[in-house]
Amino acid sequence: MPIQAIKALAAGLVEMAVSEDGLTEAVCMPEHHFLWAVQWHPEFSYLTDESSRAIFSAFVNSML
Repeated sequence: MPIQAIKALAAGLVEMAVSEDGLTEAVCMPEHHFLWAVQWHPEFSYLTDESSRAIFSAFVNSML
């Protein structure tokens, strides 16, 4: 199975999460209201994963 990973961050992206093996797992663009990108599917794991729930909470709270 091929690995999907970020080789180099584009201008404006900031690393938010790194895996144990050093791969970038999440990035954001702070100058935008809410622009986050993650290398997993929080919509599938939010019931069992605290990090995924935190993503959804942050997104909802950013709209208030």
